[in-house]
Amino acid sequence: MYLFSAESIEFFRELHSPSDVPKRFASKIMHHSNKVLHGDQQKTIFLQRLTAGLFEVFEHHVVCKAPETEILPTPLIPSLHLHVSMDDNEVDAYVNGQQGVELKPREVNLFYLEEINIAVLPPGKHCFFHIAFKNETLFRLLKKKPFSGLHNKLQKKVKQVEEDMGGMINEPGQVAMDAYFMMLIHEIRQCNFNEEASIYYRGKKCQLMLEHFIRQIQYIREPKIELTDQKILTLDYVKEYIKLNINRPVNLKQLAEQFSISTSLLEKGFRQLNGISLRSFIHMYRMEFITKLLAIKGMPHDSIARLTGFRNYAALNAAFYKYFGCDAEVFHDPC
Repeated sequence: MYLFSAESIEFFRELHSPSDVPKRFASKIMHHSNKVLHGDQQKTIFLQRLTAGLFEVFEHHVVCKAPETEILPTPLIPSLHLHVSMDDNEVDAYVNGQQGVELKPREVNLFYLEEINIAVLPPGKHCFFHIAFKNETLFRLLKKKPFSGLHNKLQKKVKQVEEDMGGMINEPGQVAMDAYFMMLIHEIRQCNFNEEASIYYRGKKCQLMLEHFIRQIQYIREPKIELTDQKILTLDYVKEYIKLNINRPVNLKQLAEQFSISTSLLEKGFRQLNGISLRSFIHMYRMEFITKLLAIKGMPHDSIARLTGFRNYAALNAAFYKYFGCDAEVFHDPC
């Protein structure tokens, strides 16, 4: 997706260096993005576009000096966009030029976008992160057992917004950005494997983002449990313990007993705090740890299997392929 000025399409591009990046974005900006200057509108846009298998990743950092700046978010092709507002500003947007949408800070929404879209930005610095994908990618995901209950509802909604030439799919059920969304975005930004591995890696993270978004729609009114500071600290200790013992099998009952908490608090509290179930986190972290070990030059296969709790490298590779969709060797850095 590109952002064009509503009053002028004259622009030029240049690769930015870290010194070009406003301090606000220093920890967020990704390497190799394009810098787009719109002099008449007194705004600067940093654009990043990354391939990710069935997905494309876009990130825009917009610096506005004018009292009110109008931009036209223009997708490369009509497609679905999982959109995340990363800054503290509220933005008024008009999908297909008509449907008014308020983009609230730290909110995640699913849009179908075609050509005519308008966003009005207040002065300041804005950060937008989104992933684009085809309708078929969403429908294929919705056929999975955990999400099948939403398949017909969302398919009908997508058809409706296609006829309207754009719209919000999840309205009125907006989804708040949580720790899990932030972790996935961070991992996409910080991905530095070889080119082929990076595409598989980013693709998996985009899939996890979309799956998490759908889960949030399903359980948007799920009651929360009270988490005191002590309970949060204990759950953080659990998380660190798992990371340090990822080579060992984990039994939830024994883990709860070890940290003197109930299994209910362990499971529900962990999910509420981290946005992901404990079992899913264990598997995800094991796969993450494998990618880091594979990136170590000369790391023996049997050592990687042993350090991540697999009986041999063949078993590791089978699990890795099921998770990332490629052989572990794609991530391996040879001697």
